[in-house]
Amino acid sequence: MILRVGTDHGEIAVHLAGRDPARAPGILLLHANPGDHRDFAEISAVLGRRWAIAAVDWPGYGQSGVRDPAAVTVPALVAVAETVCAVLASHGFRELIVVGSSVGGYVALRLAHRADVVGVVAVAPAGFAPLNVATRLLFRIMSGPRTGPALVAPSARAYLGPARGGGARAIYERAVALGDDPARLAVYRSIWAALADPGLELRAGDRPWTEVPVQVVWGRNDPINPWAVSRKGVAEVLPHAEVAILPARHEPYAECPQRFLDAVTPFLTRHAASSA
Repeated sequence: MILRVGTDHGEIAVHLAGRDPARAPGILLLHANPGDHRDFAEISAVLGRRWAIAAVDWPGYGQSGVRDPAAVTVPALVAVAETVCAVLASHGFRELIVVGSSVGGYVALRLAHRADVVGVVAVAPAGFAPLNVATRLLFRIMSGPRTGPALVAPSARAYLGPARGGGARAIYERAVALGDDPARLAVYRSIWAALADPGLELRAGDRPWTEVPVQVVWGRNDPINPWAVSRKGVAEVLPHAEVAILPARHEPYAECPQRFLDAVTPFLTRHAASSA
């Protein structure tokens, strides 16, 4: 079932699956850039046996529309997710654990202030790497009018690995197809450009993520957002977070789904216990 949610950035598709939210806690899935809800295909069916699943397509991706691709910044994604949460509450989702990947992980942490968010699983989230010459250069290159499109496929190959089959292969094929859709490509570049905003930095002492249980999951071999670069920031901002480092790259839920499930299921069970 697809729930259509109107936002300032276009009509958003939220894919509902799994258990009835009136009978089970909810899990909200937020994908990376690029991507769509199908990026979680390797784990969503398993999670849906115990929890109610709501998986978002960001503006311009998947089955979501977009009004102005250039306006789809990281704060815009946070605003979209806030609207989605409010609408989900009116559809029976009483409490949520938010599972977000990369920029989706950043958004997940920004949702931690909500009363209906009882936990966050942030997978290689943005916002922890220091903003310096190297990271600014990366954001400039990935958002450039020529370099950005040229690097979509090579960067996806790097952060997904060989992608011989399964979820990683499907994610890679969708990333490669990005070049055939000017609107999606513009969204992709806009989100990358927005990451250079110093105002996005996650800071120690901010109340939301000091009061909500958080698990951080990272691929040991992530080349696009390396754990070695972000680990200090994670330790400072989320000193009480559970941390799981997996033998994967940027999207372990697709690369090694069973290892990912083994890592996150205990956290999900403790903080969003199924009524089954």
